[in-house]
Amino acid sequence: MKQQGSLIKKLRTDRKISQAKLAEGISSRTTLSSFENRKTNLSSQTLFDYLDKMNITVHEFSLLIDSEATDQKRQLVQDFYTRYYERTLTLDYLTNLEKRYFETQNFFYYSLYVQGLLLLNRESFLMNQGAYTQEVELVKQYLFDIETWGRFELNLFSNLLFIFDQETISYYLDHGIKKILHYANDPFYANLLSVVILNGCAFASENKDAYLLNKFLLLSEPLPNTPLYFYLKIHQVLYQEIYSYLQSAQLNKEILKNTLVVIEQAGYQNHKDDLQQLLAAVTNRAI
Repeated sequence: MKQQGSLIKKLRTDRKISQAKLAEGISSRTTLSSFENRKTNLSSQTLFDYLDKMNITVHEFSLLIDSEATDQKRQLVQDFYTRYYERTLTLDYLTNLEKRYFETQNFFYYSLYVQGLLLLNRESFLMNQGAYTQEVELVKQYLFDIETWGRFELNLFSNLLFIFDQETISYYLDHGIKKILHYANDPFYANLLSVVILNGCAFASENKDAYLLNKFLLLSEPLPNTPLYFYLKIHQVLYQEIYSYLQSAQLNKEILKNTLVVIEQAGYQNHKDDLQQLLAAVTNRAI
């Protein structure tokens, strides 16, 4: 709240709006003054009304908050995934995350710990479903208890798809993720939706699960053909071909080759190589 108050003051003074003018019809001037000077908290609705009066969206305000101060959790997430993709994620690093969870009882730290543990040991987990039972059940229960998912829950779900069965994934697609489609034109959610759908398509393809692959592809169909979804829409063509192959064993190599060329030309050479490996594993053919 302290950071929000100082930012509201800056936005107000930049626009040469007095406290009395901004507070008019929303709150008392003293309420606004106390908030700006870091003395009191404020209801969400009052804050939203202030922003609306200054023609600033909640999303813009959130971005400004993030740019003004370092978000420790966001930095930690970035560090976590950098280590994972660079293969420098260690058991000691994960143990420290688990320790922070026990110290704070904040599920955020535990979720990173479990993600790292399961991602590093994915093959052994898939071979022995009884492994990491406690960790897996805590994640499942956490997601089940939350009716309206945010970015945190969606990332957790899409990164650990392999711990869920087909029925559970299908349920969450129908009852959780579809709600986010209402915000499809928001850049914040566009990136999130793309990641979730592409992770799902890759997971379903790896498992040669035509039913789940179709479920994820159907999520992408209503999304607008705008630059926000360029990366997703390219891959949609490729995964649609994989789906057709799983249904009929027919494969249009020309479409696949052209799609891979576009992905490479867009600057995603490494991802192109990964997709070629995926296609070879699914179809038993070199593309």
